Amino acid sequence: MNDVTVADAIVALVTHARRVPADQRTEFAARLRGALPHGAVVLETCHRVEAYVPWPGDPRALARDIGLPDGGIVLEGEAAVRQAIGVAVGADSVVLGEDQVLHQLREVVDGSRASGGLDPTIGRLFAVALQAGRRARSWHQGPRHSLADVALAAIEGRIGPLRGRPVLIVGAGQMGRLAVRAAIHAGATVSIANRSGDAADALARATGSDVEAFDPGPAVGRIPAVIVAIGGPWSIEEATAVALRNGSTVVVDLSVPAALPAQVAGYLGNRHISADDLAIAAASTPSPARDVSARRAEELVSETTAAYVAWLDGRPSRAVAEALVARSDREREAELAALWRRLPDLEPDARDAIEGMTRHLAKRLLREPLERLGRDADGTNERAVRDIFAL
Repeated sequence: MNDVTVADAIVALVTHARRVPADQRTEFAARLRGALPHGAVVLETCHRVEAYVPWPGDPRALARDIGLPDGGIVLEGEAAVRQAIGVAVGADSVVLGEDQVLHQLREVVDGSRASGGLDPTIGRLFAVALQAGRRARSWHQGPRHSLADVALAAIEGRIGPLRGRPVLIVGAGQMGRLAVRAAIHAGATVSIANRSGDAADALARATGSDVEAFDPGPAVGRIPAVIVAIGGPWSIEEATAVALRNGSTVVVDLSVPAALPAQVAGYLGNRHISADDLAIAAASTPSPARDVSARRAEELVSETTAAYVAWLDGRPSRAVAEALVARSDREREAELAALWRRLPDLEPDARDAIEGMTRHLAKRLLREPLERLGRDADGTNERAVRDIFAL
């Protein structure tokens, strides 16, 4: 395996909730937007900000120039490839194989491709990564789990079962909808609060839930659990903050950046659970079932990584093969054109027969060189073909 070729192709800059706090990840994402070369891909999720960059230079210099925060890691070559495929497969997610990360990755890649801003090497990497991700999801049987299910489990670990008890979901976006469904599945009585009352009304009608004010006031103190999943701050007045501080409500903030005011989070103490807290807890909680699934996922990651690296290392030989075929076609067409000029009255059937014969002959002559290029492990045949045919 020619790791030099791979290392010259791809660098990954990775920050994760287990090592880099959410506010630093958010700042890093902002720096990436204006600092990366054309063709890079940036993935932002609740727990990670990662950049995949076509980079022939020193990867550590790139990380230093951009300002990779403490706890971030630099991966190059095969390690970067493996990271991208592992993310798509869901091998490193809080919920092993969760659908949300695959969906977010697909949107990022599709957007980059549509804008013409996707490097071909990176594009091929994420094409095979997404294919592996879909394959991993096909193994799953039963209900799909999400970060919202992890949040509900964390709440029940603090205050006991939620069946028959009220839960407030703040947010009606994708994660808010997942949280509503997870809470209903747990048997809770669900209320929904959202900046847009129309969105809250629609989700409440669809799920048989109630609607609560975005700033619920003192009533929040009587709710055992709140899950916040919004973009931007949860703007609450003093009455709501006091009720949270003086009550026993557990608040899980799935928003990144955090939506809950920092002062309120400080009041709550261990009754506040952030998205990063869930990631850290999941990494330190052993599970036999997760271990079995993780091993299978890692095998898929290894298999897909090996196939991609083989493709990447074979690019020079493929390029020479394509150039050789193109050269043959140009020469053949030039000779045929000269022949047609010498024999202008040649019948169409005869022309077709001659042209077919030349195509067949060229194919036979090129068969062995092309086969050797396909088996070229160390570049010897590629260099020989370049020299012989002046490519």
